[in-house]
Amino acid sequence: MLTLVVVLAIFGVGLLLQERRPSEVAIVYGVEEALDFIWEGLGDATKTSIGRRDVRRILEWEMHYLQRPDHRDEEAVVGGLDAAAYAQERSYAQGYAYEPEVIFEVLDLQAEYLAALGAVGDPVDEE
Repeated sequence: MLTLVVVLAIFGVGLLLQERRPSEVAIVYGVEEALDFIWEGLGDATKTSIGRRDVRRILEWEMHYLQRPDHRDEEAVVGGLDAAAYAQERSYAQGYAYEPEVIFEVLDLQAEYLAALGAVGDPVDEE
């Protein structure tokens, strides 16, 4: 009888601990996962014109643009026209010329990846 009471008590404590665990799983942006997602979504014509390293380069320059200190007082948009232009300019300066359509396709797929993660939400009210 005592064994049954101990087993039930352990089971009860286990249920209580399970209820206290956070129910939401933390979702983390993974660079390699993003690259895989984007690469798989690219059209065949784009895949013949660029490689995975090019996709990474475009994403890196976009992130560099978004992290610039002069964006602290303004809205910098992931996948926006300014970010795409910056990625194109910086890539060209390094000797990599990408057509605007390629850059926008990569950034559009990045936005899809972020939405699939749940990282895209409604705009925040400024009130």
